[in-house]
Amino acid sequence: MPTVHLNGVDVYHEIHGDGPTVVFLNGIMMTVASWRPQLAALRSSYRCVLHDMRGQLKSEKPEAITLQDHVDDLRALLDHLKIEQCHLVGTSYGGEVGMLFALAHPERVRSLAVISAVSEVGPRLRQQTEAWASVARACPGQLYDVTIPDNYARAFLEEHPERVAAGRKRLASYPTDFFPAFARLVDAFLTLDFTDRISGITCPTLVLCGSDDTLKPVSYSRLIADHIPDATFLTVPDAGHAVVVERPAEVNTALLGFLARVG
Repeated sequence: MPTVHLNGVDVYHEIHGDGPTVVFLNGIMMTVASWRPQLAALRSSYRCVLHDMRGQLKSEKPEAITLQDHVDDLRALLDHLKIEQCHLVGTSYGGEVGMLFALAHPERVRSLAVISAVSEVGPRLRQQTEAWASVARACPGQLYDVTIPDNYARAFLEEHPERVAAGRKRLASYPTDFFPAFARLVDAFLTLDFTDRISGITCPTLVLCGSDDTLKPVSYSRLIADHIPDATFLTVPDAGHAVVVERPAEVNTALLGFLARVG
């Protein structure tokens, strides 16, 4: 299994394709396989690097996890792979880690795509994600059904019941240590509060979100785009929080266009 020991933790990673490096950063419940639609679109022109962050499915799950740990692990992974600069593409939790990395290591980031992310945690979002963590700790078998109304647009759920069933089956197959680690990732997320700093991001930035995101509504993405100098802001119509899953063609078109402009 392609793991590397970074900062005391074994981190799973994959590399596909050749060309300028694009690093994908997972949402909180994702694993590297979640990026398959984007990988299919980009791997012919880009070197795509994917990894499960500490605490995620295929990587080690330490008892203590912070957002800074993810930033430090990403830097160590780039060093290990001898990547001086890369394009970062992160969705949700990964978008937030991407922004923090761009602030901490601007010299390593050629561009940044921030998808369905936030720079602060409002009361409703805090309530929703705290509920996720509580279920993951107490009733892990219910986690999928608790999270899907927050993650997907209602129309997508109605049109694709087979996707819902497959996701429920997939999560049920995860090892038991996934669920308390997921709760610790939520705890790390709830410390997020850096809107006053994101104007320091200097690389070309794309901010993208689904128009029907009820977990991290459009207002969060607009706030990010308004604070990052010269950021490009796009919404995908009729898409929820998991826009990379619901509308991969639209997301891929936006990413490829953005990367071509800044590349």
